[in-house]
Amino acid sequence: MKPRRTRKVILLVLLCLLACTALAACVVENGTMGSQGSSLSDMVASGLSIQAERGTKVLNITRPEQTAKKPANLKKNSWTVFVYLCGSDLETKTGAATKDLTEMLSASAGDNITFVVETGGAKKWQSNIRTNSLSRYVIKNGSISEVGTLRNANMGDGTVLADFLTWGIENYPAENMGVILWDHGAGSITGVCFDEHNNYDAIALSELDKAFATANAKLWEKFEFVGFDACLMSTLETANVLASYAKYMIASQETEPATGWEYSSLVHYLAQSPTSNGADLGRALCDNYLSTLPSSSAAWATLAVIDLSKIDELVQSFYRFSQEMYASGSNQSTLAAMTRGIKQAENYGSNNRLEGYTNMVDLYGIVSACADVTPSAADVKAALDAAVVYQVRGKYHSKSCGLSTYYPLAITDAKELSTFQKVAVNPSYLSYIDRLVHGGTYNGGSEYVAFPDDTWFQDGIWNWSVSEGEQAPQSEEYWNYVNQHSDESQVITLAQEPQLDDEGSYWFQLDQHGIDNAAVVSALLFTYSSDGNDVIALGETYDVYGDWETGTFTDNFNGKWLSLPDGQNLCLYVAEHTDDYVTYTSPITLNGEECFLRLTQDLASGDVTVEGTWSAIGQNGAVDRGVTPLKRGDVIVPRYDAISTQNNAKSLYEGNPYTVADKTLHVDYSSLPANNYLYSFRIQDVFGDSHIANSAEFEIDKDGTIYFFE
Repeated sequence: MKPRRTRKVILLVLLCLLACTALAACVVENGTMGSQGSSLSDMVASGLSIQAERGTKVLNITRPEQTAKKPANLKKNSWTVFVYLCGSDLETKTGAATKDLTEMLSASAGDNITFVVETGGAKKWQSNIRTNSLSRYVIKNGSISEVGTLRNANMGDGTVLADFLTWGIENYPAENMGVILWDHGAGSITGVCFDEHNNYDAIALSELDKAFATANAKLWEKFEFVGFDACLMSTLETANVLASYAKYMIASQETEPATGWEYSSLVHYLAQSPTSNGADLGRALCDNYLSTLPSSSAAWATLAVIDLSKIDELVQSFYRFSQEMYASGSNQSTLAAMTRGIKQAENYGSNNRLEGYTNMVDLYGIVSACADVTPSAADVKAALDAAVVYQVRGKYHSKSCGLSTYYPLAITDAKELSTFQKVAVNPSYLSYIDRLVHGGTYNGGSEYVAFPDDTWFQDGIWNWSVSEGEQAPQSEEYWNYVNQHSDESQVITLAQEPQLDDEGSYWFQLDQHGIDNAAVVSALLFTYSSDGNDVIALGETYDVYGDWETGTFTDNFNGKWLSLPDGQNLCLYVAEHTDDYVTYTSPITLNGEECFLRLTQDLASGDVTVEGTWSAIGQNGAVDRGVTPLKRGDVIVPRYDAISTQNNAKSLYEGNPYTVADKTLHVDYSSLPANNYLYSFRIQDVFGDSHIANSAEFEIDKDGTIYFFE
């Protein structure tokens, strides 16, 4: 039993401001900057046509053919790999692109292997690569030759990629040809290849489709593979675009470290196994990628080989599944149950208020969360198994299936949604997302207007052409309603407000309406400044006992918090939470630079591992390439958001510098220092919005005893 002292449980509006507004201010509006690309009708023009008879569960997918004449006298078993090397800040800061070029050069190979490289997109190259122009190089037999220089252009523009590919095919054809896109990647919404010269503009998937459609006119057969040495690009939407132009896709669901792929091994493999196909090469790449990563990166790593000839069946089965998912979601209780399951699925990059959102979620995880109410779930899983021919994954992504898809873990803005509508693979899934977003914007969506599949098709063709002024999801302007969205939930209702029980535990109970609308319950912890004038955020924990049947949730707080070896408590927020582990992110400065410390707790053993530091989502949605391990001598300064109890003014507190004594930083739970604290429940609804419940104040005395006030 926890001892108690007399003081009423309090409600502080400022806690809501601190927990929501202050953190939301740190969120990059992912997907709202850079190239938005063209509409799906442009995709139809380029060759991808998706048709259906109204009321059926079948999409008739028509893809373009490769009609160019095959060049005569192509060398048998020859390979040309086109590398679109957009250096961006990865090259400017660390020389990562130069390192990979060096790896390509370090391996000697026969005359049958040619790497054709286009460089650009970086403000500074850590080599003699030209900075203010695009350059083209041929790497062969361990030597490099510059074969062309072009006026500087935006590598985040799909037309620049199209020009490179068409030139390359005409001048360096081979029996087998592959493409590698190198740089930052950010998934289905923001795309890939962020040009540092052009405000980090990136190639959106709709642009990627047009670029490959242009190159397709020169092809006599599909590219053997398209690979992404970039983060987060192994998505269903990417695969659906590339299925028209390539046999295999090689990509990661998760972030990749700046080192990326190991290219000398790639060259060696092709030299030794020239008869291999894209799947064989992909397997070798995957194995080598995982084996050469440092342990901190390997634990989170994913890389998969996708058989693009199997994507049409996956798209078909996912369409049937999405129809069932959408129909089941009309029941609010079922919608809540599906959402809770999806929130537990593996997700990638960053998906929290502190760092921003990529909204990339494992496709198998989404399907599994809805399997009880979607008979077609089994068909999707079977199609996934057929499409993902090989993958590697670290221990923290053991359930990753190889392909992600967009799911709004948090509602961001209209531009993100209008971007997704250009690349969504079926209308029913888009309708499901519309229901979620509508509910989050309009307090539960009681006035939601359903859009059955009939509304998406014009004469049997799914496209975005609508009559002037028509406000259906086909119109980009349709999504502008989300600009009215607020992060504060209006649908969480309680049967019992938070209170202390006879045992001294803090608890609350949702009513049935609240159960039907709630997805996640966590707890927030705050402390006071030494003068008592500011409330300082210590962060968030999922260590809450919960019963979704009764809606009853109770604190599991023991007065301890994750701390540096010198005893400083870290400010912690949940970055990812599954049945197996929870990953926290903590704002710090590292050697004077603002970033985040990533920590993972194994829920079975309780062990906490410091993964390293991460810069999260950067300019215009570019996702930092992986976690950087700490090294001896690094100086960490914890950071904490705070807000005044007098006038709600926000401020920032910094802790004391801590110097890492070894390459492994040991972080553990330690008792909170004697002071007064605030504890509050955060209840996140199915739409991604939060309700901050009444706060309890408690004291920890010098002996470590906790006194909750009542």
